[in-house]
Formats: sequence, C-alpha cells, structure tokens
Amino acid sequence: MPLCLDPNGNRCSYWPQDAHFVWEKNGQKIETCVSEQTHVLADGRVHVLTWIKDAVVQDSQYCCLVSSKAGNKMSTSYISVEGSNNQDSWSRGFASWKSIISEHDKLMTNWKKTWESCNKKDIV
Repeated sequence: MPLCLDPNGNRCSYWPQDAHFVWEKNGQKIETCVSEQTHVLADGRVHVLTWIKDAVVQDSQYCCLVSSKAGNKMSTSYISVEGSNNQDSWSRGFASWKSIISEHDKLMTNWKKTWESCNKKDIV
C-alpha cells in the first residue's frame, strides 16, 4: 500500500498503513490482475479503490477483504452470466447434432458406394 499523506504532508490518520486487500473468486485467492489506487481527499480522509480484471464465463462470487491491525471489512459481489446455466443443454444439443451429422455422413457414404457399384455395372 503506498504511503498516504494528507495535504499538509502528514500521514493520514483515516487509513491504516498496514491495510491490504485480498481478492477471492469462488473461494480461490486471486493474485494476478489486481489493481489498487489511493486518493487523499481535501479533509485528509482517504478514498481507496481496488479492482480486478477477469474473464467471467460462468456465474461467480467475488469477495474483497481489506485487512489491517485495526480490523477487517469484506465486500461480496455475485456476477451472473446469462445463459451459463444452459451449458449442459448446449453440450447435449451439440452431441445430438454431431450424432445426426455422423449418421448423415454414413448414409451418404453408403449412397456413394451404391452409386459407384451401379456405374461399374452400367446401371443408371
């Protein structure tokens, strides 16, 4: 955490200097793509921002914990991805489609063999 000074150059009394953030996604600690920024306000208070960059492909729970000797605070957010619950139906649909294409391919292969055998016998 960067050193936080008020407009007079004094250490900020509103933000614990040992404070740090811990981010979790679905219960797993995130250590990459975490950003933090602090802004000292005119009255000496500190506005602290933290955020992560992440690709979300399924419903996820994010937790941000700020921890210091003074105490802990946690914020939890839920991100819901539209259609993510339909993943299984998409997989079943794709498997069904693949099966139909495979059957069609077998039918066309048999048709081709029949056609070629007719050509050899001069039957058209």
